[in-house]
Amino acid sequence: MAVTPMFPLGAVIFPTQSFDLRIFEPRYLKLVGDVMASDNCFGTCLIEKGSEVGGKDSRFSIGTLCEVKEVIELSKDNLFVTCIGIEKITVQEWLPEKYYPKAVIRSSAIDSSKKRDCERIDKIVDEIGKCYSFISDLRDMNLPRPNSHELAALTLYQLSDLAPLGQMNRYRLLESENLDNLEETLYSLLVDEREMLEGLLRLRNSDNN
Repeated sequence: MAVTPMFPLGAVIFPTQSFDLRIFEPRYLKLVGDVMASDNCFGTCLIEKGSEVGGKDSRFSIGTLCEVKEVIELSKDNLFVTCIGIEKITVQEWLPEKYYPKAVIRSSAIDSSKKRDCERIDKIVDEIGKCYSFISDLRDMNLPRPNSHELAALTLYQLSDLAPLGQMNRYRLLESENLDNLEETLYSLLVDEREMLEGLLRLRNSDNN
């Protein structure tokens, strides 16, 4: 277990996921300065209630340890920070805040050495493609369908990030205790999402007729 600076967010971050942050709030400017002077790492977790700005939020306990890869100063007290998720963590205890949130965390990384279920991965990739196709039709946009061969080569966390799911469903994926559970949950959520999108499209088409 270790004491780690924490950056609660309104979005779930997965291990291996690249993401950017705009930092302007004084406490998080200090957080970035402190981690850059240390090991470049901080934790994220999903905000349960409240907002990213101003504090006084409540947070979920499962999160992701992240690494700062690049910091660009856009202007005084305004940073553009590029980061990547490293591993799943569990918050054991939130510490009293002095400047920014800190917590005692432990690694909850799942074993990724197990061989993947290729048949299930193919089904997951197919469901992601169908979801994007229905979203394209619903928005009357010609969105390119993801390349199935490229998707099949991605990690499960990368597929989870690409899946068009809400934050609570993303959190359910992050909670997964092993690869089997992650595969099963991702597929189930995608089927539910695809069926909902298909129903919305069918309803819209019937109204237009």
